[in-house]
Amino acid sequence: MKWKGNLTMSASTILVKAREFLLGGEKSQILLMSIGIITVTLVIGMVAVDAGAWFNEKRNLQKVADSAALAGAQEYIGDTVGAWDTSAAHDAAMKWALENGGGLYDATLTITEGTSNCRGTGDSMPWVEVTAERPSPLLFSRLVDFFRDSSFHPFPIPATARACAGSPRSVEELSPFGVETGFVTDTSKACEADYGKPLSDCLEVDLTDPTKTRPVYGAVCILKTGAQNPSCVNTGGQRGVLTIGNIECAQKSSNTIVHDFHYGTLAACTVGQDVYTGSGNIVGQIRKGLADRLDEERLEARCDQLFSTGHAGYDDFDEVFSLVEATPGPIVPSALNCFSKNECSITRECDEGESHTFIPRVLDLILINELQNGENTATITGFAGFYVIGCFPDDDAQATKEAIEVDLTQMYSYLNRCEGAGAHDDILGVFVQTLAPPSDVGNPDPSLPMSVVLVK
Repeated sequence: MKWKGNLTMSASTILVKAREFLLGGEKSQILLMSIGIITVTLVIGMVAVDAGAWFNEKRNLQKVADSAALAGAQEYIGDTVGAWDTSAAHDAAMKWALENGGGLYDATLTITEGTSNCRGTGDSMPWVEVTAERPSPLLFSRLVDFFRDSSFHPFPIPATARACAGSPRSVEELSPFGVETGFVTDTSKACEADYGKPLSDCLEVDLTDPTKTRPVYGAVCILKTGAQNPSCVNTGGQRGVLTIGNIECAQKSSNTIVHDFHYGTLAACTVGQDVYTGSGNIVGQIRKGLADRLDEERLEARCDQLFSTGHAGYDDFDEVFSLVEATPGPIVPSALNCFSKNECSITRECDEGESHTFIPRVLDLILINELQNGENTATITGFAGFYVIGCFPDDDAQATKEAIEVDLTQMYSYLNRCEGAGAHDDILGVFVQTLAPPSDVGNPDPSLPMSVVLVK
């Protein structure tokens, strides 16, 4: 073997020299240590980049699965007879995933659905489950021939989401206005011609169970806060409030009514629970609290800033609500659609140190069996979202309701903040089925609004 300088060296001599180079000398040791440190650093960097890319793709894929499951379960919302259309739910979930899922071209997508055991506990909630899996990015690891050329993809990215449709059983941040869901059985409350009808024209007979009523979604509702109209027109039976506490739902004190209509209550109320009705002259407190709440949209203007659709200073319907699968054109109240609240709520700290989060023009009202005069109790039968249009004189309320319903896209022109509302003013608004899940969703009840909730 030749060496530099045309010297001839034996194989044994070469091995000795190599050994001396590797084991001898401080410079050689430093060089080896540097090479080792650089190698370890590069490996750690590659793993970190791969891990970051993996978790980022995992988050994105999970969002797709969540939204697709919610879009599919939304198909159950409009079903009032309980004949759940699983085929339509499957197609809706698939359509959303394909149209809004981004880079799902390399993912394996599986959609399943059922009509019971959504939580695996023997419930009767219909559901949709979306399972997706896609290859991991492995950006630097693909430099290795095994990963680059092989069809084997280590560490695949999984995502699973299941959405159930059901009825809310417990809700917080309530506005303590009791909406009667019973029927006229006492003609002293209405004309004889109204006997057997719902206590309010804001409610309709439930076709699946004629002994119950449910809110009329998508139609303008007149909430009566003052004296009943003496005519034979059944324009509402609501004439008082409930006294809800910040800790316990069943609280007798009515000292916090202005506060509760402004911010909502912190206590969680449950279907079937008894609550106390207010007593005395509380009409002024209702309107003061509501006016303070509606003024928040002017002070904060978050929905205008984030989702403005044209009516500056007011939270238009399509600024506070959206559809999971929006169609072209203005979003208006509907009896068929279920809406989600936009992320434009505000948070306020009260003097008592409480923190309340709410959208000023959207209330969560309490449905009760019947409102008695004076301090009594009523039984909670459900909950319903309510979009406030404003306050209007009792004599004009019916005509205003009919005028608004002619063209709901122009509803914004009637919005007001109940400033200076008098003793004979009514509250006009619209009951809304919402997708925002309450704190507790149980088996579907045709007399209650429907909600969709992610369970995994």
